[in-house]
Amino acid sequence: MTVEAEQKRLRRDIIWNLLPVMLLGGVGLGMNFGIGKLWGASALGTFSLVTISFFTFAVLGACGLQYAVLRAVAEAEGDRTKIAAVVVGAVIPTVLLAAVATTAYLLMRGPFESLQGAGVAKGMLWVAPGLFCFAINKVLLGVVNGLRRMRAFALYTSLRYVLLAVALAFAFATNLDGPQLPVVWTFAEGVLLLVLVIELFATVDIAKGTGWRVEARKHLAFGVRGVGATLAAEVNSKLDVWMLGSVLPNASPLIGIYSLGAQIFEGVTQLAVVVQNNVNPVIARELAVGHGDEVVELARRTRRWFIPAIIGACAIGAVLYPFMIPWLLDDPAFAAGAWPFAILMLGIALASPYLPFIQILLMADRPGWHTAYVLGTTVVTTVGTLVLIPPLGMIGAAASAAASLAASALLLRMLVRARLRIAL
Repeated sequence: MTVEAEQKRLRRDIIWNLLPVMLLGGVGLGMNFGIGKLWGASALGTFSLVTISFFTFAVLGACGLQYAVLRAVAEAEGDRTKIAAVVVGAVIPTVLLAAVATTAYLLMRGPFESLQGAGVAKGMLWVAPGLFCFAINKVLLGVVNGLRRMRAFALYTSLRYVLLAVALAFAFATNLDGPQLPVVWTFAEGVLLLVLVIELFATVDIAKGTGWRVEARKHLAFGVRGVGATLAAEVNSKLDVWMLGSVLPNASPLIGIYSLGAQIFEGVTQLAVVVQNNVNPVIARELAVGHGDEVVELARRTRRWFIPAIIGACAIGAVLYPFMIPWLLDDPAFAAGAWPFAILMLGIALASPYLPFIQILLMADRPGWHTAYVLGTTVVTTVGTLVLIPPLGMIGAAASAAASLAASALLLRMLVRARLRIAL
């Protein structure tokens, strides 16, 4: 494929994958608005805490195999027999790991109840089946990503948000209690799993995957070295919310207010994730054949439009937040989240040159170094939350998250230069 054709395909795929970002804004944020307005800030706080543990244990269930299969499928481009072995070698271990993670999650309900309340423990019970499905879905979407079926990837990711909206509407119609609301994840991930299984059999010749055991060992070796990074990244992205609930007493309303801004913050970072999902297969392929200069050129072309776009989005969001959010929720209490949100937007702006490339070490088959990179940024967040949340509350949580993003950009630049000899 020529450079011009590659650029055209990349632009097309990025545009397609903006669809789920728009749905995240409409449905994902709408879900938080709806819970906050219809069930109250305390219910939103409980839902947020359950979602954090749900995402964290799903990371353990997938064990980083979504990135292992993405990279391996991208490298095996065109070799259907190799791709089949790679995919089967990822799916079989994932099913077993997902079952173990779900069992462990259920066993942890007691400690979570002691730490965060009975509502959280009840929500964990309702979301547990969705956890099993979510872990498998991560790997199946990694296959779609590795095959560069980016329009399908966009549609499946969008389907997740549509299903969440349907589930939340049903929850309202049936008068579910606040602690039962996490069941929306079980519904969405369960249906999505059925769709992705159909996709799997339609695009991969599973019968040719007879060499899957060899690939499974490779995936597991990669996953063991990289799962710490994936887990740390998930924990790091939610640590500010979790610490608010654990450090401050009776913090459920405060968590509800802060978590809404944090959810919008994650929505803005999804703009970077869209680009990341599209460049990852290209980076993996180019680095596999030693074309580091092509990766540098890809980064240069991407930054030319991405940096002004993301900074513009951050600035607009920070200005509109104190006016729009209290009005949309008809609750002036949510205006208290304006300054924390502005700080979070500043963190994104500072890290924007590197956000689309944070998985470059994984794509270069350096999961151990990627783990070191993510753990380093998690340390910054952890120290920041412990020091800043007790005296500053939401402001301290936002400042620690923003500092972690800025530190991650600097650390990534240094590691890529040192380990890959690339001036990213």
